[in-house]
Parts: sequence; structure tokens; C-alpha cells
Amino acid sequence: MVTTVAADVIADLRQRRRDMRRELARVRWWRRLLHARRDLAVAFLAQPAQASSTGLHLSWEALAAGAPTPAELGAAAWPDASAFSVSTIEEIDALDARVEAYEARLAATLDNVTAQMVRALTQAHRTPSVTKEG
Repeated sequence: MVTTVAADVIADLRQRRRDMRRELARVRWWRRLLHARRDLAVAFLAQPAQASSTGLHLSWEALAAGAPTPAELGAAAWPDASAFSVSTIEEIDALDARVEAYEARLAATLDNVTAQMVRALTQAHRTPSVTKEG
């Protein structure tokens, strides 16, 4: 049977590990959002001039009937297009670098806590069983 002290240590490590995993998932979610925001900024800055439908084959025109226009898609993707500039990309990159460094520290801490928990569980299972006589 695991001693009370060992059980408390293991329970504490399990909770710390849960907390670390939850925070790591949150950080990774934010990084995905930053990457998506950067992709939108790059796409806005690099978007080609509006292509007209003149010269399209009739089958293409029929296929495109009812499809959203580039202007509609642009308005949905970039509601505040004036906010995008090269500095926007640089700001997002700097923020992502900070979040990436935090993610690396968090992942290392999670690995450390996991290793501590494995050692504690191993130690708890190696100690002789304590029996109560009564």
C-alpha cells in the first residue's frame, strides 16, 4: 500500500501535470491563432489585382455563377483592411516568438513534472506494503 506522504506527492504531481497540459494546450491554441492572423496579413498584402471575368470560357462563367466575389471574400477575411501593413507581420512574428519561448519552457516543465511523477510512482511501488494490524 502506498504511504500517505507518497500518495500526496503523487496526487500533487498529477495535478501539476494536468495544469501544465491545460496551459500548453492554451498556448498552442494562441500560436495557431497568431499564425492564422499572420497568414491573413500576408494574403492581404500580397493579393493580386482584381481579376475580371472577361475572356472566361462560358463553362467557367456558368460554374462561377452565385460564387462569392473577391470583394465579398476580402471583406469577410479583412474587415479592417487598413490595419494591415508590413509592421503588422513583424509585430505578429515578435509576439509569436515570445509565445513560442513560453511554450518551450512550459513543455520542458511538463516533461520534468512527468519524470518526477514517474519516479514517485516507481518509488511508491518499490516500498514494502505497510499493513495495519488491528
